[in-house]
Amino acid sequence: MPRTRRLADGAKKALVPAAMLVVGSVVCGFAVNLFYVPTRLTMGGVSGIASILHQLFGDTIRIPFGMLVLLLNIPLFVLGMVLIHRAFVVRSLIGTLLYSIAIDLTAPLCADLYTRYLADPSGGAPEPVLFSVVGGVLYGVGIGIVMRKGFTQGGSDVVAVLVRKYTKVLSIGQLLWILDAIVVFSSAIAYMDVERTGFILAMYSAIAMYLTSKAIDFILEGFDYRRSVIIVSVKSEPIARRILEEVRRGVTGLDGRGMFTGDAKRVLLCVVSRSEIQRVKRIVQEEDANAFVTVTEAREVLGEGFEGSGLL
Repeated sequence: MPRTRRLADGAKKALVPAAMLVVGSVVCGFAVNLFYVPTRLTMGGVSGIASILHQLFGDTIRIPFGMLVLLLNIPLFVLGMVLIHRAFVVRSLIGTLLYSIAIDLTAPLCADLYTRYLADPSGGAPEPVLFSVVGGVLYGVGIGIVMRKGFTQGGSDVVAVLVRKYTKVLSIGQLLWILDAIVVFSSAIAYMDVERTGFILAMYSAIAMYLTSKAIDFILEGFDYRRSVIIVSVKSEPIARRILEEVRRGVTGLDGRGMFTGDAKRVLLCVVSRSEIQRVKRIVQEEDANAFVTVTEAREVLGEGFEGSGLL
């Protein structure tokens, strides 16, 4: 390979993740400043703790929201450097740094946009329903873009990994869920003095967090879920041949045996798009009405004939 080609490929591999990290961080910044801060919604993890402190003591400590997020994360990153794999912590630190900068840089623009287009003309409190829905989805899209390139945006991941490392009781996903739940419950207590009670705001925050998790899944796994089909039939050969010819999808034959009858059977495995599943089911029904078929969602498919999610 020519040297210029190698340099171009190397630059692309470095620039694309960096660009997506910036884009994802900016999207998160807009979500936080436009939808979370005005309604006192709380995101999960360290960012949620920073949000509560910023809402309660921002006028006193006068530290920008993004800077506060970074300051709260630094002790966790130092701890992670000592006790966890350094590469993991470095990527989390980079993601958090860009996230914090994006929040503070987009704050003035978002304040102007909020005043012009989103604020209640009568001066009343903003309606949190739409803010929690749109903000939660937008925040999840930003986090998903960042995570898709291997970065994270907070020290809660470090905490979860540390707890998992030394306890082995809960999974990392369960630990993150518990940490987020603690933060949201804390916001309910912290905001008891606002017009809407803190518990109502906490419920809106929980809705936003749920939508955030779904948006992250969509970005990481794709919108168009494929279908994985397993077919057990005594007529596996004609079924496989018709799927290959009519649906034009690959089929893999696996050797199987019925544990009740002891009969050897060929098990077919194929992955098809959502629009193709009915054609496969029709083929199976026509060839063997007694065939055993299971259809499950395949969240991400890589390989010949498929291009992953096709998003990034």
